[in-house]
Amino acid sequence: MRAMNRAWKWALLLAVVASPWLKGLSFPFLYDDIGMLPENPFWERPSNLGLVLTGQTLADPRVINGRRPAVLATYFLDRALYGWQPAGWRVSSLLLHLGCVALLAGLLWRLTGRAFLSAAAGVLFGLHPALSEAVHAPGFRADVLCLFFVLASLHGFLAARQRAAVKRMGGGVCLVLALLSKETAVAAPILLGALMFLFPAAFPEERRARLAALAVCAGIAAGFFALWLALPADLQAAGGSWNGESLRFPETLFSLPALWTRTLRLLLVPWPLNVTPAFEPVASAASIRFALGLGWLGACGWGAWRARRVAPAVSLGFGWLAIFFAPVSNLWPLLHPVADRYVYPLAPGFAVLAAWVLSHQSRAGRAGGLAALASIYALLLMLRLGQWESAEKLWTAAYFQNPKSATAATWLGLLREEAGDAAGARAFYAAAVEANPHADSAWINGGILEGKAGNWAESERLLRRATEVRPEGADAWHNLAVCLARQGRAREAEVAAARASARPPAYGSANP
Repeated sequence: MRAMNRAWKWALLLAVVASPWLKGLSFPFLYDDIGMLPENPFWERPSNLGLVLTGQTLADPRVINGRRPAVLATYFLDRALYGWQPAGWRVSSLLLHLGCVALLAGLLWRLTGRAFLSAAAGVLFGLHPALSEAVHAPGFRADVLCLFFVLASLHGFLAARQRAAVKRMGGGVCLVLALLSKETAVAAPILLGALMFLFPAAFPEERRARLAALAVCAGIAAGFFALWLALPADLQAAGGSWNGESLRFPETLFSLPALWTRTLRLLLVPWPLNVTPAFEPVASAASIRFALGLGWLGACGWGAWRARRVAPAVSLGFGWLAIFFAPVSNLWPLLHPVADRYVYPLAPGFAVLAAWVLSHQSRAGRAGGLAALASIYALLLMLRLGQWESAEKLWTAAYFQNPKSATAATWLGLLREEAGDAAGARAFYAAAVEANPHADSAWINGGILEGKAGNWAESERLLRRATEVRPEGADAWHNLAVCLARQGRAREAEVAAARASARPPAYGSANP
């Protein structure tokens, strides 16, 4: 009977978490989903699944997310099950998210034995509005799948009297799958070490066994990182032309504390949310943002250390945040310095802290507090999902919140062009390159628009600018070749076409 009661409680918890997410299941593919999924010819060849399962995409820079074959495998499965029906793809992402919720709550229960803290953390994590982008958009599934396997890996390394060796081996396999899902998983061994330090009773008593398991995990992560560095594809913004957004040294160092502050703010007050948020780099250690961020970092570190014995759950929450902040701190420069989806693996740490605070209220206070906070999260989540109902809503909201977003302006230009408003499209493309002169997509789309209007001289100017901004890109050279050919300049068109063919075309795209 007790087991059945527990099962009903688990089912109820997951049903509560799932309910708000149902709002967006039938919405169309938007943003990177379009170029990565339905418009990507890679999925139309079943033989490509063999390339994914044998790891050959790891070394193929043409394949979007080629470094993440575990994610690509789920895409092939969804393609086989649902075709190009967005609802099916979103059901898969939601099921993975619910799996993360269950694994997180179960992990906390095994570590602390505290039912309310475990359930509350699961609910608050599952409903957090800042996770909307990662869960709702199948193109960003990597964050969800990575955390799923990280949590499964941690379960495998927890103490088990029966078949302990087999379960730890399973934990190692899950860590490999996490690393094949997203690079963020390199931080997982540090989290495992933190759990061993904070909750030693949950792990084998032999110190040698704990250190051996930790060493194996660290070795796996280090091996994958070395592999990524050796592969021909660029690892995020390290390599290739500057995109006008990624941070450059020493901005990477000075901006880290400000990024930490921004992350805490987004988790604490998850509104407004934006697919293209703004971030102003910190250029000097004399900046007030640098000083304030260092203060928050120091305060969180001090709190985590002081609480390690009397309140290990608090130390776990702060530690979890810091550990998974490291991969998105831009010490290794990312293509986009900030994004809502980056907080997905960090959110469990915040949920643990919030659940711990609630658990120390009176019985009525904690129940009422959890209900109130969960209701607010659910409301904000549904409001956010409503912005994904159409491209017009999504990009209008994004541009309103961040008028300096070249990506939002470019998408709005495309929408104006589809509506037959060439003047409106031209204005948005101009706004995009004014906001970010390195936004090659805006230059290319502007050049194509002018070519359609027969303004070949202006089209050539824009497309040549695109080749200067990103000389390694094939699209700009291909469109320039078309432009030159239409002007009767066959020899120059051949040269441009040769430059384009020298750059293998990518399977899909992640930009407008």
